[in-house]
Amino acid sequence: MDTRQTGDPAVRNLERRIRFEIEKLLLITTIVCLGLEIALATYYYLIRDLGQPLNTYIEFRILLPCGINVILYLFTRFSNRSENSTDSTKNRICSIALLLITGVISLAHSYFIPLWMLPLFVVMFCSVFQDDFIQKVLAGFSFVIILYSGILHLYDYPTERTFTIICIVIAEVMAVAISFTSFKMETYIVRMFLIAARGSATGGNGAETDSVTGVYSKSFLISEAEKMLSEAKELEPCGFAVLDIDDFRTVNDSMGHDKGDDVLRALGSILAAYIDDETIIGRYGGEKFVVVFADGIQEEHIEMLEQMRKEFAQKKYSFTEKSITISGGYVWYDTKTEFEKAVSEAEEALARAKKSGKNKIVSRDESED
Repeated sequence: MDTRQTGDPAVRNLERRIRFEIEKLLLITTIVCLGLEIALATYYYLIRDLGQPLNTYIEFRILLPCGINVILYLFTRFSNRSENSTDSTKNRICSIALLLITGVISLAHSYFIPLWMLPLFVVMFCSVFQDDFIQKVLAGFSFVIILYSGILHLYDYPTERTFTIICIVIAEVMAVAISFTSFKMETYIVRMFLIAARGSATGGNGAETDSVTGVYSKSFLISEAEKMLSEAKELEPCGFAVLDIDDFRTVNDSMGHDKGDDVLRALGSILAAYIDDETIIGRYGGEKFVVVFADGIQEEHIEMLEQMRKEFAQKKYSFTEKSITISGGYVWYDTKTEFEKAVSEAEEALARAKKSGKNKIVSRDESED
């Protein structure tokens, strides 16, 4: 889920502040780079080590990079103040401008190998915008910039061919690793936002959480599940499962309700670890829990449910040496579905799991054999 879609004014204001900070950074970088280039040109000219005619050096090492930087700054400034551009467009323009200005520095000074990596800092920083398009474009450009910087270094230092090629390979591998890390950072930022949003959905009073198990309460579960089921379609299907503790009444009757609550808490602690932006888990009533998966494929959902089942079966208790298990029924929807229908069909699969021996997950599509 893209947090920009929520229209949260706090998020929009934060992104706006980041864009204007990028704009200021572009201006400062342009000025500083111009000053440094002039200082370097003066130094190399005095020691007679320019390596090329003075006019060529000024044209390609000072005027061209400075001109590009000025254009990037002005374009970003215009975008930030435009009333016709969306927040998403402004974020993308600022991100690409910041990457290009670091790319100019890297290419203009390709002889200094550490500068090849400069664009990768932009890839990491711009993950705050939570935009897959930005991340993919920046990662792609950074690979090209590193490669071209390496080619320029080969041209300037032909006698260091092997060393330069090794540096290119290492730099590109680091680019892949840093880009992947940035993608994961973006995912975690989105998930943290969604968790915070859910936490304040009821005014932050904790009413969305079941007091015993720690997973979502029945009212919050139904509300979220209805939304997810109503949005189910062929390209964005929805998985739905009902889990039930096997022989839970026996635990309550023979050991007491306090021990039953211990079992519920044990299961809740396991299930809560699987809650994220694509998985809702709540207590539907008594020892019955509902799991709703937004998107994904059936095999992955079944595998996750099996993992929950296995983890719970391995739980140890001070009041019994016997394993306590769960059974589950799973259904899959690629069209809009009512919550009550999903519960009914998942419970049918659950009944088959109970009938066939318990401690298993049964899909509606599985044969009774």
